[in-house]
Amino acid sequence: MTAQHNRQRRSMDRDETEAPSNEGTDAAKHDKNLEFRVTDQIGFILRLAHQRANANLAEKLTHLELTPAQAVVLARLAERGSVSQNLLGRLVAMEPANIRDVVLRLKRRRFISQDRDQADRRLVLLRLTPAGDTMARKLIPISMKNVQEILSPLSPRERDTLRALLKRISGVE
Repeated sequence: MTAQHNRQRRSMDRDETEAPSNEGTDAAKHDKNLEFRVTDQIGFILRLAHQRANANLAEKLTHLELTPAQAVVLARLAERGSVSQNLLGRLVAMEPANIRDVVLRLKRRRFISQDRDQADRRLVLLRLTPAGDTMARKLIPISMKNVQEILSPLSPRERDTLRALLKRISGVE
């Protein structure tokens, strides 16, 4: 676990056990028997797991001067070859404005180029340049190490189960 994750966990634990000094003075509005706890909600837990994984990966990418978003775009282009920016955004689950900015940054670094589709000249396709392909290949061991670290508290069977369940609820095939 990273130091940041440990601090965050201790902070959440402390927040759950320590009563705030002047907050929630209306006892009728604060029900300690309420069966809803934010820290038990799947969306909250997934967000924390995502933040931890993203922060861990960002730390590993600093020497390459890449963000996790840029890394996933390079990796997806390495997997798929030439794709439109619209499709690429869907493949990496990014909003159109965000994918546009990431692509522009990667173009400036000459990791991505664009060409017109031969069959449909209206369509612009993005692809990795040789430098982008080299960078994408450098990302593989970094990503694998990141996943290994994030999932280290789990047994191999738990890792497989977690991956399968997350794929099912997220619709990833």
